[in-house]
Amino acid sequence: MTDSETKAIEGAPPQRGMSMSTMGMVLTLASIACFFAALIVAYAFILPPGKAATSISMPWVFWLSTLLMLASSGTLQWARRALLRAQLHRYRTWLILTIAVGYCFLTAQTSGAWLLLARGVAIAANPQGNMFYVFSFVHAAHLIGGIGGLHWLFAKAKRLTDGEEQPLRKHRQIARLTSMYWHFMGVLWLALFAFLLGWS
Repeated sequence: MTDSETKAIEGAPPQRGMSMSTMGMVLTLASIACFFAALIVAYAFILPPGKAATSISMPWVFWLSTLLMLASSGTLQWARRALLRAQLHRYRTWLILTIAVGYCFLTAQTSGAWLLLARGVAIAANPQGNMFYVFSFVHAAHLIGGIGGLHWLFAKAKRLTDGEEQPLRKHRQIARLTSMYWHFMGVLWLALFAFLLGWS
């Protein structure tokens, strides 16, 4: 679907440049990216040079959580597609499924952290373990914010009715910004996971 077709479906006139809301979201995501980049640089100085003091075997549940994160991006895209077509029942169904998969991701991450602790990867004893827990916790905190946004979006979606184009236009804009944040959380986790695998 092209941008012109999307705008035609949404009923929004073509706009030049970036809207204030989109600019605000881009700046928010950029600040989050800079924060994680600063964490990586900080831990690069903390970790001992050469081979790590303690090798970390990545639990399988983190691979599962990665698949769940990818799946949630897919379900959210299907939700937005249904919203663009004003298929409100399908939109709500895909949206609640995205929320459920998001909770499954958090559950998998928590299980993975407990598995690492069970394997003796303590926070104080291993800088790499410390790094992994910090990265996972901070990412989970941001993801919880995204889940809160999806819950708020679903609450708004329950008030939508067929034939009311103006509320649909506003909701599509909010859904677009929310999906930007959610997809960014997915890309961020993929980057962090690849980085952690390299250091494990």
